[in-house]
Amino acid sequence: MKSVYVWNQECRLQVWESERKGQTILFLHPQGGCSSIWRDMLPHFSEDYHLVCMDLRGQGDSDRAASGYDIDTQCADILAVLEALHIEKAHLVGNSLGGDFATFFAAKHPERMLSLIHLDSGMIDYIGENGEHDLSREEVLTNTRNRERTGYDTKEQFASHAKETWTKWDPYYEKWFEHVSIYPMENGQITYRIPNDINVQIMETVCDLHYEEAYQQITCPVLFLPAADEPKLDVKLSLIGRVRDNFTSKVVIIPHSKHLMPIDQPLLASKEILTFLKEIF
Repeated sequence: MKSVYVWNQECRLQVWESERKGQTILFLHPQGGCSSIWRDMLPHFSEDYHLVCMDLRGQGDSDRAASGYDIDTQCADILAVLEALHIEKAHLVGNSLGGDFATFFAAKHPERMLSLIHLDSGMIDYIGENGEHDLSREEVLTNTRNRERTGYDTKEQFASHAKETWTKWDPYYEKWFEHVSIYPMENGQITYRIPNDINVQIMETVCDLHYEEAYQQITCPVLFLPAADEPKLDVKLSLIGRVRDNFTSKVVIIPHSKHLMPIDQPLLASKEILTFLKEIF
């Protein structure tokens, strides 16, 4: 895939694009990650589709812009990528935060959507009644402002430290840290944690997203792939049940799947997406 830069509101967005063939699939990564997380899934689509990956602003190799983390600007970033690459319509595949933003893009720009595909995203509000977390908005933002950003000399040093100290460290997390965004610190070290001033803005946005409202505006087909081994699966399925009559939809639960499905279940997730795309087109 070739590297492309797209500008929106003075922020340079890192984009990766494959050879143009067939319909476009745009992949949107989780918070704190980057486009490389799709590495094990992309080969399954490369024969028949035009593939595009973008690093969200403030993450990956995109600019660490001082502002623009509200949902309107995040959606404008996605639109800017489609416009710059002359893509009229696309399938949007998102995991975690990337899928959350894709949901609202699909609501704001139904005319640009072929389908919306969720890998454990867009199915549960972050806070509130039946939310993912039992915290108030202010508690979330206070915790984010006060989050310690430990520095390391290398990525390998961090991975070694985490492996020794995290009680649930396993190959799943080790693989995740191959794809984390890296941020330089003033002391010359690096950290995997998003700068607090940026992360507060992201979390302000996340706390205010209400997915059931967004689905009232979505008209494209939607594939829901909720993770089997994550908390509150029943809440996610309940929301899906309330909104799915508004559009063509399909729900698949991959056994033993975890939240970061692109690294946890890349083969099975890819197969389910390909099956869905063949069913709707």
